[in-house]
Amino acid sequence: MKNLVHNLIDTDTTAIIAANGQSISFKELRKRVGEFAGALEVKGVKTGDRVLLLIPMSIELYVALLALFWVGATVVLVDPSAPLDKILPRFQLKGFIGSAKAHLLRLKFASLRGLDLYVSTSFTPLWHSRLYSLKSTPPEISEPSAPALLTFTTGSTGRPKAIARSHAFLLNQHHTLSHHMSCTDGTIDLPTLPVFLLHSLAGGATCVLADADLRHVGSVDPERIIAQIEREKITSISGSPAFFAPIIRYAKEHNLSLNFLKQVFTGGARVNSKIAKQLCETFSEAEVFVVYGSTESEPIAVLNLNENLKDLEEGERTGRGALVGTPVAEIDVWILDDEVVVTGEHVNKSYYQDPDADSKNKIAKDGKIWHRTGDAGFLDEQGRIWLLGRIGTKVDTQWPMPIEAQAECLHFVDKAAFIEWEQRPLLVVECSEQPENWIELLDQICDNVRVIRKIPVDPRHMSKINRQKLQEYLSI
Repeated sequence: MKNLVHNLIDTDTTAIIAANGQSISFKELRKRVGEFAGALEVKGVKTGDRVLLLIPMSIELYVALLALFWVGATVVLVDPSAPLDKILPRFQLKGFIGSAKAHLLRLKFASLRGLDLYVSTSFTPLWHSRLYSLKSTPPEISEPSAPALLTFTTGSTGRPKAIARSHAFLLNQHHTLSHHMSCTDGTIDLPTLPVFLLHSLAGGATCVLADADLRHVGSVDPERIIAQIEREKITSISGSPAFFAPIIRYAKEHNLSLNFLKQVFTGGARVNSKIAKQLCETFSEAEVFVVYGSTESEPIAVLNLNENLKDLEEGERTGRGALVGTPVAEIDVWILDDEVVVTGEHVNKSYYQDPDADSKNKIAKDGKIWHRTGDAGFLDEQGRIWLLGRIGTKVDTQWPMPIEAQAECLHFVDKAAFIEWEQRPLLVVECSEQPENWIELLDQICDNVRVIRKIPVDPRHMSKINRQKLQEYLSI
């Protein structure tokens, strides 16, 4: 079985440009990855060994990640803000590769002590080996059957679920994305969504790492990102709506033209018609796409906004829902009791050592394993997916997303949330301004409205409504 390391080209083309301007060619990247893979093998790391990787987006991160793929180890990736006390004890780790700051977690979590391997990207007072000091003869690239990656759901609705991605899964994902995100030698990509960066590297594109802390997209400095876009002559960029929002505002305020980009991809949260239109206007010469997917299946559908913007706007205005695109050819979609259910080679078949999660989220049918996305939706007459909300969020007989989208079509509504409150439907809105007839306009959508300063959202994408926190806020 091949893995993504086989796709690394051996040329002088720049592979990665870090935020600080440092860069590495594909030839040098492959050399460093191979040498570190050889050192890992000497240290006893073998196929299936689980190694925790905690390094911010950097050249070092991808050297370590690809070297672990090279030897067939299973890379454990966690967000430092995740409930590590619930995650780490569940897995017998062989080693820990991280930044100096990340290694301080060894003082907090017993499950990180007594491992066979500790590697740091820079000095830490705890016992370790330095990443770039570990070099040995590159071994043969492994063809493992063990998982390539272990990642985790947010755990916002319970215990975080572990998702295992095989090497075949990652290659199938790369193959699927290749039909929609053309990344080749000559493409200069600024990907902020991790799966897209691996895809871009495997396709031979130059990847520019964003000059921002992507763990907090709400604090992204648009001037720095735009400076990167202009300096590196970016041709392709991807990010969540919250990542793009300040860039769009800054470009408009300073009358900047970013018309040299060729492709723009957004996803990770609902893309409303306002930001969709702004993306098309800001990146006027680019093809702009919405990519719909989930942690377990990415991508599910793709929407070309240049061709479908009017349908998206009309659908929101009339309360139809959120248009997210046509299913990719490599996936099958089944609407089961309003839920979007999918299967395909790049759809996760099971959670890692979690039969309870499998029984709740996986369905065996027609010799295939189908994944329940948790999204309510339907297929229109053109075969496109429209979303209605998350399963379990229906208010009386109404799904929330069509109501929220209608409200957000109003020029003064920045964000809306439709929930049940005190046994009645309630529309909560966040407004930038309030015209004289604002109550009348909102009453046409819902006769019970409340305005608040800020609707709570998820910390990762800064876009998905945190309905539990909203209920707590309203209770104060």
